[in-house]
Amino acid sequence: MNQFSTIKKMLLGVVLASSSVTASEIPAHVITAYQQGLTGSQEQNQLAVNALSELNNKASNPVVLAMLGSAETTQARYTSQPWQKMKFAEAGIAKLNKAIKQVKGMPYPLKASVYVTAGCTFAQVPKMMNRAEHGAHLLNQVLADSDGFSKLDKQLKQSTYRCAALAANKLEDQTRAKLFIEKSDALARLSKAEKG
Repeated sequence: MNQFSTIKKMLLGVVLASSSVTASEIPAHVITAYQQGLTGSQEQNQLAVNALSELNNKASNPVVLAMLGSAETTQARYTSQPWQKMKFAEAGIAKLNKAIKQVKGMPYPLKASVYVTAGCTFAQVPKMMNRAEHGAHLLNQVLADSDGFSKLDKQLKQSTYRCAALAANKLEDQTRAKLFIEKSDALARLSKAEKG
């Protein structure tokens, strides 16, 4: 198994609960369902889609919309019908693009949460959908603001590096992919040392 398969399996999605902007708006059980949906639970993914749709209808914000778009895109994994896969992927990608537009000009932590959610999702859709380049661009924008990035939650930083590695791998840029894996691993070691 190559290192990118391992990272893809480890990737739990973006942990948005740590962001002060979203902590009060997205219940913990919804974030848990979202993460479990990203890692293989069709039932939890559907729960996340339903809950995020409800939250988005009550009080839309770019972070909720991005998570909803990501969860809807993930629904494509859970159907065997090609036309259904495209329907789910396109609906989710449309919501992600809308969230990206809504977050422009907003504070960095909010923008980073949306960009990482979208970038991670784009890095994982099939190559034929031509989203890896856009995903890499969004993730690179998050990384480019070194001051803002240094203040983000460690899990969000680690997700950024992991997703940037996936995007670079999909774009056949092994040098950058390896660099991002090394940075993600270094963060993981630092977190483990701080806990231990």
